[in-house]
Amino acid sequence: MKIGRTPTLRNTARGTSSFLLLTALATSLLLVMSSCTSNDNQPSSSVDQVLETLNQNAFAGRLIPITSLSPSTSTEDLSFLSSFVSDKSIVALGESTHGTSEFFTLRHRMIQHMVEKLNFRVLAVETNFSTAQAINAYITGGSGTALEAVQNISGWVYNNQEFVQLIEWLRTFNSGRAPADKVTFYGFDAQSAEAGAKRVQAYVSSYDPAYMSSFNQTAEPFLNDFQELSAYSYEELERMIPSLVAGYQTRWNSILTYLNTNKSKLIAQSGDRAYDLMLRHWEIVQQTFNGFVHIADELKYFNYRDSYMADNVDWIQKHENNNKVIIWAHAGHSGKNTGATGTQMGYNLKQRHPETFYTIGYFTNGGTVRVVHLSNGVPMLGEATIAPKEEHVLTQAFAKGQWSQFFLPMSAITGNTALENLFFRPTKIYFIGADLERSTVDQTLGIEYDAIVFLEKTKATKAN
Repeated sequence: MKIGRTPTLRNTARGTSSFLLLTALATSLLLVMSSCTSNDNQPSSSVDQVLETLNQNAFAGRLIPITSLSPSTSTEDLSFLSSFVSDKSIVALGESTHGTSEFFTLRHRMIQHMVEKLNFRVLAVETNFSTAQAINAYITGGSGTALEAVQNISGWVYNNQEFVQLIEWLRTFNSGRAPADKVTFYGFDAQSAEAGAKRVQAYVSSYDPAYMSSFNQTAEPFLNDFQELSAYSYEELERMIPSLVAGYQTRWNSILTYLNTNKSKLIAQSGDRAYDLMLRHWEIVQQTFNGFVHIADELKYFNYRDSYMADNVDWIQKHENNNKVIIWAHAGHSGKNTGATGTQMGYNLKQRHPETFYTIGYFTNGGTVRVVHLSNGVPMLGEATIAPKEEHVLTQAFAKGQWSQFFLPMSAITGNTALENLFFRPTKIYFIGADLERSTVDQTLGIEYDAIVFLEKTKATKAN
């Protein structure tokens, strides 16, 4: 597949920060890289033909109905999860749209069940590592409100009532528990250097104030989130990025040398865990500016980003004493695909944890979604309708068969040739990132995911 730059990315460089530049790039790639996950052509089938195949092969007996989507109800209907994830150390819950209310509320219920019944103790979310620390502080007993904690995260994806409700539940669960038994919260992405640099700045200020002047001078581009880039056009940045990144690397190395040289002195004051966490914030800074190298090659950036996100998940798990981790991400990252269209975070994690990684994809047949869409040529965040499409033959067949909300492990269809032909070949399906530029892609569900969740009709998330 030919990968090209998009107008969204090209128009983003001048007058923006690193967060917006990398977010634009990430958004432009996600759907491209997540589509066409197989070279096999999907057989041409109508919705009725697919439904007939499902019925003839006892599909209804293979799926597991989900009775409730409300976080206020008991999670007993989710007890089936133990059969699939109780022995897993990393479980990914991947949404096919960022702005679907029911994806948030059902994941809330699944997280609640996995925390209460299966002893998962880490929630790692597709957001910036350093800004997410505010949420971790809140749920482990810090001051403020859940809304204030959530609004520390850049962007709109998590700034909704459904996510705030989850954060409130996590704080309630943690209340009164020993530190080792509390759920911790992390981001595993790196799209802004400023937050990480400021975390390191605060650490240095606390434990070696004599180094502050030197730190501030050396870290200036990171502390202001590379504002100097806003003066240049996309084409100018393409030419300048190699030399700019080399300069950033020199600055970054200088501070890393200081941190390593003074490790014993710093640990004596802060302790090992605080020092290790601070170093990871500094690593996030490097991950951010190294992404600039790939702004002209979307495939390389996708692979780079999904590789470091997997690295961060592994670091988080190790830092949290190898506690079991729940990943919350777009399905375009949590899937297990690799090849010409990109190597996903989920693939990297599956290779590293072949027996203990499990990924679940969430899909819908239509409804409304919160998303960025064009209004008179201007990108606007709002609610959009995604009507059922005839070309989405599999989800249309689910709806026509009145299977409105269910969990389907791919193990339940393995060995049945007719069903494998539906699930292990590309099928068109709604797959929406931050915008509606591409809303339908081909997904090979049986290869990408260990299980899927289907919800027939869904609504947009409720903005705070």
